[in-house]
Amino acid sequence: MKKILLLLAGVALVVGVFGLNSIRRGESGESLLHVAAPDALPVVVTEPVRQSITRIVQAPGEVEAVLEVEIRSEIAAKIEEMPVEEGDVVEAGQLLCRLNDDEFRARVESGEAGVARLAASIREAEADLAQCKFDCARRERLAQVDAASDIELAEYRTRLLKAQANVDVWKASLEEAEAMLRSAREYLNKTVITSPIAGVVSQIRAKPGEVVVTGTMNNPGTVIMTVTDLSQMQVKARVDETDVPLVKPGQGVEIFLPSDPQRAIPGRVLRVATSGAKQAGRDVVTFETLVMVESDDSAIKPAMTANVEIQVESREDALTIPVQAVVHRKRRDLPEKLVEEFTARLAELDSSERASRAQYLQVVFCMEDEEARPHLVRTGIADEANVELVEGVAVADRVIVGPYRSLDQLKDGSKVKLEEDKKEAGEADQETEEEARMAEVSEEETETTDSDSEVAKAQ
Repeated sequence: MKKILLLLAGVALVVGVFGLNSIRRGESGESLLHVAAPDALPVVVTEPVRQSITRIVQAPGEVEAVLEVEIRSEIAAKIEEMPVEEGDVVEAGQLLCRLNDDEFRARVESGEAGVARLAASIREAEADLAQCKFDCARRERLAQVDAASDIELAEYRTRLLKAQANVDVWKASLEEAEAMLRSAREYLNKTVITSPIAGVVSQIRAKPGEVVVTGTMNNPGTVIMTVTDLSQMQVKARVDETDVPLVKPGQGVEIFLPSDPQRAIPGRVLRVATSGAKQAGRDVVTFETLVMVESDDSAIKPAMTANVEIQVESREDALTIPVQAVVHRKRRDLPEKLVEEFTARLAELDSSERASRAQYLQVVFCMEDEEARPHLVRTGIADEANVELVEGVAVADRVIVGPYRSLDQLKDGSKVKLEEDKKEAGEADQETEEEARMAEVSEEETETTDSDSEVAKAQ
């Protein structure tokens, strides 16, 4: 029986403690069991600064040349000569490759002979035509004096028509032969491949002695080499669908290469794709954005990866604070005055924004008389480090910017104290240690000097 009574007493004690702890005192929300005053939270403060701020959109991409040409052959032939190597600088019209031209030269010679033969045939046919014209005219004069019959006159006129038709046939054959000759010469000219642009031979894929083939529907053909104009480069960046509405042609860009991530190369947005594309294996839609490189820096080369920062919006002389100082708190955790101000602002927003912002308020805590006081703020654009304050904080306010563990616990009226600058404290300790060490050295030197003096006196 005694054990049962002790058990019941223990249960009653536990229930009483939890019940007492659940009772709150006023609006502070503290438990009645909380008898010790809370420790002041260490904080770091700063004052808002007026400066220029730029909102950026980051996107990965690849560097490529604006003008790059793959050199292919339009005929099937063996490579006889290739006087250039990778890395050579070439001018427009410079010889890159010479193919075997025996077959095509023979076609040209055959075509020239055919044209000459047809030209001779035309001259012969024209001579026959002239004779027929003379004979026909003579018969017409004889027919006028009844010296020739109508049948003879009709026969001579028929011969004249045949002679004229024969000349026309030979002329048509000559035109066809000349067209075939021009085609043969074109094929012969294609055995000599020259550079269509000025640039650098960036890649060679064929060697002398190899047979190159022309492209077909299923075979792209042989790529002999690639010539790249390195004077103008561009970056094909992939902008996320959430950021692409902010990106417009003409916006400034800073390009960063993995080889030197601290140095920015200037650029400018040329155009933005009108349709997006999904990344392979990911449900992420990106839009191809073409960025022109506005620098002749030799460090940027084709096929490099790059990260671009597109400057989509800027503010001059904006009031800014570190971005981590802006926090969100539930309405019930803030003073009634701030909630009323927030409610008045909601009336100016549309229904969708009201629904998304009704639960949490965007505030900044300021240090006032060793206490943290929330300020309802409206922010503008932000970069990686700072955010623009449109309203809610004055220039002279002491804004709490950290540390995170303190920011996460701050409430209206929380006791705060300035956090000791660990770096300065460390330097002070280091100076103290150095002074102590110097004093010890000085003491040792003094003792050594005194000993030497005593020895000298003894001598």
